Amino acid sequence: MIIPAEQLAPETLDSIVRDWLMRQGEDWGLVDGGLDDAIPLARARVLDGDLVILWSETEETLNIMPRDEIRRSDQKEAWEDQATTGSDERDVDQTGDYSQEG
Repeated sequence: MIIPAEQLAPETLDSIVRDWLMRQGEDWGLVDGGLDDAIPLARARVLDGDLVILWSETEETLNIMPRDEIRRSDQKEAWEDQATTGSDERDVDQTGDYSQEG
C-alpha cells in the first residue's frame, strides 16, 4: 500500500527517509556528500512523487522505491500469489524468468 508522503508529519517523513537511506548503505545515488545531504534530496523526490513510500502488509515493513518500479513489483507479486495457490502451471527461475513446466 502506498503511503501518501504529504499526510505524514515532516519529522516522520524525515525519519522514514533516513532509515531507508541507511539501509541503502553509502550507495545513495542521490548525492556525493553524506547522509545529512542525501535526506533533503530524497525527501524532495518522495514529495515530488518520483519515489514512493510503501507499506507491506505481509512483511509489516516500510520501504521507498521508484514509482516506475512499483507496477513491475506488483505484477510479479500477483503472479507469485497465483503460483503459490497452484492456479498457474508456470514457474519462475531464480532470474525471475517465467518457464512452462512439462
